[in-house]
Amino acid sequence: MERVTVSSARYLRVVTFQVHGPESAVDAVLRDRVIPRLLAESPVVDVWQGRRGAADRNRVLASTWTNAVGTSASPNDRPAADIASLRSDDVEALGGVEIGSLDELPLAVHARFVRPDVARVLRVFRGHVRPGELDAYIDEAREGMTADAAANAGLVSFALGRRDPDDFITVSTWTDWGSIEAATGGNTRQPIATRNASRLAHFRVDHLELLPEAPVTRADDGPGHHDPTLEAAT
Repeated sequence: MERVTVSSARYLRVVTFQVHGPESAVDAVLRDRVIPRLLAESPVVDVWQGRRGAADRNRVLASTWTNAVGTSASPNDRPAADIASLRSDDVEALGGVEIGSLDELPLAVHARFVRPDVARVLRVFRGHVRPGELDAYIDEAREGMTADAAANAGLVSFALGRRDPDDFITVSTWTDWGSIEAATGGNTRQPIATRNASRLAHFRVDHLELLPEAPVTRADDGPGHHDPTLEAAT
């Protein structure tokens, strides 16, 4: 296993949104225009775009950044590049999107792993720890990530952002659902399980399909960037 630690990224942003136009056409614009346009922005390091399924209009756009850009929704403020891309003319021409939520958190953990297979599943984990236990949880999550990556070839990327005092969001990408089950102890009857639950007061997990064939890293970022197996490895 080769691990690539992404040192330049400092912030994690997670946008939830709902599409209104023809889903296949919107997904094509997201893949071919929105994501490449976002990756062309100098502060953006990684981008992942997930969907729940062909019949579900809910989407997630997650990205890592070298600097904070803020979450202000004021019409007087210039929107960040991810929001601006989702509101661009080519998306609006297909019915536009409705932004559901926007989170920006400082990154505590960020790594990618070179794998023979591309990532196909996006896991977004939102957690709230018991008071005073966030640092300990992050240490355990980092150790767990390293152990999972060594034993499980399905983990492709991992990014954990913290919101003091007690909240965090983890975004990870995986080659398949079975790899997530093996890492979390979940199964088809209890798919949201996590092995680090002792410090958690509550949590929510969303599993999404990564938008097929969409780029997720800057073309010049990290070793092996010309290797197509890294297309979805962040």
